[in-house]
Amino acid sequence: MSATRDDPFALPAGLPRARLGPVRVLSLSGGGYRGLFTAAVIKALEARLSPDPARPVPFGQHFDLIAGTSIGGILATALSCGATGAALQVLLQRSGSHIFPPMRLRGLRKLLGRAPYDPRRLRAAITELLPDAERQLLGEHAPALLLTTVNWTTSKLQLLGSAPTRTLRDALGLTLMDAMLATSAAPAHFPVHAFEHHRFVDGGLAANAPDLHALQCAQQMYPGAEVRMLSIGTANPLHGRDPSAVPGRGVLWAGPVIELVTNAQEMLAVQECAARLGTHRYLRLNVPPSDVQQKQMDFDVANQISTDLLLTLAHDCLASLQPADWHRLKAMLG
Repeated sequence: MSATRDDPFALPAGLPRARLGPVRVLSLSGGGYRGLFTAAVIKALEARLSPDPARPVPFGQHFDLIAGTSIGGILATALSCGATGAALQVLLQRSGSHIFPPMRLRGLRKLLGRAPYDPRRLRAAITELLPDAERQLLGEHAPALLLTTVNWTTSKLQLLGSAPTRTLRDALGLTLMDAMLATSAAPAHFPVHAFEHHRFVDGGLAANAPDLHALQCAQQMYPGAEVRMLSIGTANPLHGRDPSAVPGRGVLWAGPVIELVTNAQEMLAVQECAARLGTHRYLRLNVPPSDVQQKQMDFDVANQISTDLLLTLAHDCLASLQPADWHRLKAMLG
């Protein structure tokens, strides 16, 4: 018998490595073009937290696990590949109006017609930033990455993990591009993303803020380790509704019900993570727009007005942080 088998105190093979310090997690919410808010916040944090703002350290390098849903999933993947916040902001500002071109009767077309936006435009924009995304397999991706999608075929939330996520590691053979298109196939906006016999739709239907799933993944990867999480939203208007505005007809529920489901889940995930981790280990960055601003912003509105508003809200978000918040943020990132 081997020496290992003779030793009654030997640990079984294959256990995760011990973690000497805290596990740092970044979680990015979904929200379509409102992801510009996320990118702008990341760009600013990157410059603020780097020794040389002129040569910022790519933001993804601060984290042991990056998770994302929808546009947050695309940004998370890019960060895991070494993209900078500045590159993410440039991509969204340059490609946003091409991915979401203006159209007449936009709401009616989304309600009654086929998905109005061409995923080939989204694919082209991603390829511009990540040329190898069509060839690189998610299951072989070295950085720890977790994306959410909903599998239409099985009616389940499906977590798509890279190699280090262990039990969540993708076994379907998805490329990074497949995974990004699967997490962002928003109903009424883009067609489902097909892969072999599976059909995927936007992960925001079940996990618009993937915070809870990211927390569970980190705990599985590093049992017993302290988890610290930075969660960034998309300037999502998470607030109550006017009781008089409840749709009175079935067809009028089609649009609002998707937003209602994603908002309810996002608020639940944020509240639960805050309760589990506490303020010293969990920080959520998000600035809801005012009612007036909200009318100029939407999932698929990518004009100059919405761009200016999202960049302003990102600036306001960071400007509102107190010195104690910056201290907490630096402590989170190590």
